[in-house]
Amino acid sequence: MQGMDERNNEGSASVWNWEEEFSGLPDDPVPALIEALDADDIARHWKAAWALGHVGDARAVEPLIGCLNFSRGFVVGEGEFTLNMVGAWALGRIGDSRAVGPLVQALDNECTDFAWIAAWALGEIGDPRAIDPLVKALTRDDFECMWSPGAKMTEGWEQETESAILDYIARTTYQEGTSPIERALQTLGVGVRKSEFVR
Repeated sequence: MQGMDERNNEGSASVWNWEEEFSGLPDDPVPALIEALDADDIARHWKAAWALGHVGDARAVEPLIGCLNFSRGFVVGEGEFTLNMVGAWALGRIGDSRAVGPLVQALDNECTDFAWIAAWALGEIGDPRAIDPLVKALTRDDFECMWSPGAKMTEGWEQETESAILDYIARTTYQEGTSPIERALQTLGVGVRKSEFVR
């Protein structure tokens, strides 16, 4: 999987057009999208998080943090899995340091997908407070992307959209064969490798 410039909206916009889903928004869509994070439907949550990641407004940081739940390793197919993945991705795109603490909590989660998306986001944010937790996380087992691009959940429009969004996040934040922790540290200017800590 090859990395892409996450600051470029063109590729992600072709995955799923959030503006069609949230049609009729005012010129400032952020308040309405934040409100959608509290909808009863979990799919509405991750759709709003995806939209807020594209808008890139720092007002969304605290509400997005409130959507994260790394207390257990949710599995693929559960709405909470997608919400965690999209929420962390959105926080990485916004790049606000308030997200550092909550994202660090994902680095030792049993779900490696949560750890690598959090590592990617921490690298994008660029706050040096993430360095020590990332160095500590180098000792965890090898990473394997649980979500395989091209995978399908079940038939139906909703699931196809969810799969496409997860595909995009995996393709653009995960590189098979390299540690996402090492890449995040490199982004932060720290050139340490897992082999230095694991004997």
